[in-house]
Amino acid sequence: MSLSHLRTGGGRGPMRSATVLALCAALVPTLAACSTAHAPPRDVVVGESEPRLPPPPPEPPAPPEPPAVAEVDEQVAVPVRIRIPAIGVNAPIGPLDVDPNNVLPPPNTNEGTGWWRAGPEPGERGPAVIAGHVDSYQGPAVFYRLREMQPGQRIHVDRADGSSASFAVSRIERHDKNAFPTQAVYRSTPDPELRLITCGGEFDRKARRYLDNIIVYAKPVS
Repeated sequence: MSLSHLRTGGGRGPMRSATVLALCAALVPTLAACSTAHAPPRDVVVGESEPRLPPPPPEPPAPPEPPAVAEVDEQVAVPVRIRIPAIGVNAPIGPLDVDPNNVLPPPNTNEGTGWWRAGPEPGERGPAVIAGHVDSYQGPAVFYRLREMQPGQRIHVDRADGSSASFAVSRIERHDKNAFPTQAVYRSTPDPELRLITCGGEFDRKARRYLDNIIVYAKPVS
């Protein structure tokens, strides 16, 4: 399967009268990993120097096994709020969709976050992706302190049906936007995972954008 590269804008959050300087992240559909299964070799028959004994009478056939039940991913409700106590985040989540140019726009608010609606809901198998601005001309935005997070800190995602999914940070990375780790962020995973993305690094005043992305990887906890 080839990777279809989806782009986002990059930079500071929006103002009412200012051009949106958006968070940038490379976005691709889930990548299905394939592997080749090797069948065991067939039995090899060799010549025999002695006559074989008569074969024993056949054993009665074993009762048939019940058919396997296909594993079905649990469908969960859409996310509506993210809470990160360690950095003081308690913010709404809205859906994000790619535009006709294959660009994933940033959230249209500095205080809220956006969830990539084409991907898994947080708590479903695979990487759920939530993005937010780092700052704006008005000051710090929702993910301003995302770079401060430490492994083990908790992230809670509240869903539309009143349920919640909790995650613990496993690692935090910073990457140049021209070297965004697309597969690490978006490839399929056997279990539910969470990615939080914002801008970081140096701010290019001429281009009016941040040069890096901050990415938080998290895994589910009870």
